Amino acid sequence: MARDAQGSLKARASGQVRFPPFEDLDEASLREVRRFQVRPFPSLIRDNARRIPYNSGKKDFSQKTNRDSFQVFQYEFRLPGDDHVYTVLWDYNIGLVRMTPFFKCCRYSKTTPAKMLNQNPGLRDITHSITGGAITAQGYWMPYDCAKA
Repeated sequence: MARDAQGSLKARASGQVRFPPFEDLDEASLREVRRFQVRPFPSLIRDNARRIPYNSGKKDFSQKTNRDSFQVFQYEFRLPGDDHVYTVLWDYNIGLVRMTPFFKCCRYSKTTPAKMLNQNPGLRDITHSITGGAITAQGYWMPYDCAKA
């Protein structure tokens, strides 16, 4: 994979992109992108695809999705006044979104995502808890429409 001028990995998506990034933004949205230091902008998120192998003793993800990896787009952001970088990943083929950075940026405890799943009947059944394997893929992955809501 090539790196762009900002040092981000650059690769093209593999397979069908069913969940593309929103990149055609109006000026107000672009101001927010700059305020939260979203990278890779102004280059395109769709050019930052990765394959993250799923390697864990828990085989339910492989059985439920019939896949052994995530095919993801990624971007990073920072909260204004904070140097911590949060990495957002979503599988552009099957639409699972890693929720960990959203909870972390709000300073929630590690147990909050599990509590949220318990308070929303049915959500746990369609959300995957990924442990083991690549650290960047660990955490709760939920369907795109749920994450967006």
